[in-house]
Order: sequence, then structure tokens, then C-alpha cells
Amino acid sequence: MKRKIYLVGYQPKFFWKKKHTNFWPWDYLTQTFNQIGYEAYHLNDNKINHKEPAIYICWNDLDTLTLIEKHNIHKDSILIQKLTSFDTSPESDRDWTDNPLQFFKEWHWPQYKKLDALKDSGYTYYAFGAKTDVETFPIKSEIISRHKDRVFWIPWGTMTVPYDDIMKAKPVMDVFKYDIGFVGSRWGTPNRGNLEEWDNFLMPLVKKVENAHIAGRGTTVGPVSVQEHVEILKHSKLCPIMHAASWKVEKGIMDRFWTVFSLGRFGIIDNEGIYDFFNENEIVFANEREEWIDKSVYYINNVDKQLPYIEKIQKRLKEEYNQYVVWKNILQKIEKDN
Repeated sequence: MKRKIYLVGYQPKFFWKKKHTNFWPWDYLTQTFNQIGYEAYHLNDNKINHKEPAIYICWNDLDTLTLIEKHNIHKDSILIQKLTSFDTSPESDRDWTDNPLQFFKEWHWPQYKKLDALKDSGYTYYAFGAKTDVETFPIKSEIISRHKDRVFWIPWGTMTVPYDDIMKAKPVMDVFKYDIGFVGSRWGTPNRGNLEEWDNFLMPLVKKVENAHIAGRGTTVGPVSVQEHVEILKHSKLCPIMHAASWKVEKGIMDRFWTVFSLGRFGIIDNEGIYDFFNENEIVFANEREEWIDKSVYYINNVDKQLPYIEKIQKRLKEEYNQYVVWKNILQKIEKDN
């Protein structure tokens, strides 16, 4: 009998409450697991029957160690910890300074260190996270080397576009309402957030076009629904793809890239981590400000030139870089191991 899968936490107490950003991937993965054929639920920890063996997928609400301590979960349960550069401990309540590369080289990765405690817990454990650079960061590399057979690196997206829609998607090459469309929050501080990228990449590009639609927390338009998000992107000649500094130094590709191309649209990618997934002839890359802006303007004015890139990327999204395929393989391996 397959164990039930619980994606733990991030359900607001009341439906009108603001949802945590992690609500969306947890909800998307729950739907994906059910589509694959598992019995999956997105629940807060106090709504789960912990007396039965289950697969728990946790981030910080609760993390796997706190879940064990609080609920004394069944000994045959399997724990999967989401890995990120920071956790919710006081030591993680800091920024990555004006030199994020050096900061992360010296960082001690408390979220990753939880794997050592999980190994000693007596429970079967795994971990997953957005595929990132490991070798550049000594402590991160050392921890992963101890647990490398239990860590799954995944493409972090799309967790917006349903699998069936990905499989049916085609390049969108006309009927545009906007020159550029962007949905995302303006957040954080200069040394922990995306203010630098927002003010020096996105806003100068906005000034170069006639019609831009920018939505999300911290914008004039404000937050939009998932359906509005999709419609904005599908009706934009170009969808800017930019990463905060921490994502760039770790070379992790965030959901925006995967979502834009899953919808048949296009943007310039600013993160070298893309080469872990695609070849140079499959994407358009620029991480310097002027080049990123100039290439963006070029492809806004020459939408037809986008087509070969959209076609190549969509082919691989349908075959390998979607959560259905990725997690079907992960869960089958876990079942085989246990």
C-alpha cells in the first residue's frame, strides 16, 4: 500500500488570510502527486494523523526535525526536507551583504545541516531543492557529500502551469496587449531582496517600451490571481526574467523562467545556472545590465526571432523539466529504496 503524502504547513488559518509564498508550490505539488496516482494532501501539521506511516514533505512550517519532536510520528514514515540557503532560525535573520558570493562561501548552511540530524534520527530521510551550485561553497559541498544519495535537485518550476496545459502548450506569437509583462513582488532590502534588479534592470527596460504591465506585491497594480498572472504573461511580447543576487550566485533558476516558457512566451535569462539545463543555442542569456536591456528590446521588436528558442525549450519542458516527470521519478526511487 502506498503511503499518504503530506505537504506540511502554509495553509492559512482563515481563507481570507494572505497566503505565504510557499503555499503555491505546496498546493501545486499536491495536485501533481494526485495526478501521478498518489494520495496527497496539503495540510498543517495539526490536521494530520501521525499514527500512520506517511511521507512528509516539509520546509519550515514545520521543518522535519520539529515535526519528529512535536508529533512523535510513526517510525516507518519517510521525511523529505526542502533545502534553501536560509531557514527560520535567528542566525538566518540576516542579509547576504554587498558581496553575496563571498557571504555564501563563508555561510554555514543551517538548513542543510539538518540532514546530519535526520541521519541520526532513525527515520528514513531525503531532501530536495532547486538545482544549485554546490562545489563553490565549501560547507554546503561538505554537507551534501555526506548525503548525496538522498538529495534530489529539481528544476524549480513551473509550479504555476498545470501539467496538462504544459503538454498542450504552443508558442504564443501574436495577439499581444503589452510590450512587456511581469508578475512578481518587489521585496526585501538592497542586500536581501530584488531591489537592485528591480531598479536597475526592470525599471530601465519599462522606460524603453510604450506599454508595460507590472503586477505583484509592491507594485501599483498589486497582487493578481493565478489566472490574471497567466493572462498577463501570455499577452506580452516579452516577459522579463530576473533573479535576486542570492539566486544568481547559487545559480538557481526560479519559477518565473519555467512558467514563462511553459506558457509559450519568452524572456532573456540572467542566470548562469540555466546552462545546467539547456545548451547555449537553446536560450538567450545576458547577465550584464546593458546587454540584458538591449537584448530584451531587440526581441520585443523582433518577436519572430523568439520562435526557435521557445520551441526548443518547450520540447524539453514537456519531456523532462516538469514537476510531473521529475516527481514521478523521485517518488518511484523512494518506493524502490523502501
